Amino acid sequence: MPEQANWFGSFLANLSPRVQEKLLSMGESFQYAEGETIFHEGDPSLYLYIVKTGQVAIEVHVTSKGRRSIMTAGPGDLFSWSALVEPRLETASARATQPTEALGVKGGALMDLCREDAEFGFELYRALAEVIGSRLIATRLQLLDVFA
Repeated sequence: MPEQANWFGSFLANLSPRVQEKLLSMGESFQYAEGETIFHEGDPSLYLYIVKTGQVAIEVHVTSKGRRSIMTAGPGDLFSWSALVEPRLETASARATQPTEALGVKGGALMDLCREDAEFGFELYRALAEVIGSRLIATRLQLLDVFA
């Protein structure tokens, strides 16, 4: 089993050691300064990211209200799963709210691995679906506050 660092969130912790190891071995480290935009809503989605240190605000553009933060990702949190979901375009923007290190895994390489290794793919997408489901509920509640 890969050594679990303090940034392991529920997404990684819920994966088997074999899937953790494969996923982590494919990752690249990215550094972002406070205030730096990681990607914009509508950009091609190239990476699945996991925050190692720091914090990332996930933001959407709301007509007449401007850019609004809908959630914050911290150590262990997954963001930018659009790299694994067609049409592979970012559905929100991401901005580092403090100096941040993230692990990025190329979406295309992950998709290829999922096709080659069905067990890996099933486990990865099952865990991804759990994250997406919980984020949809949280985002819905956040948007209710924005429009209230």
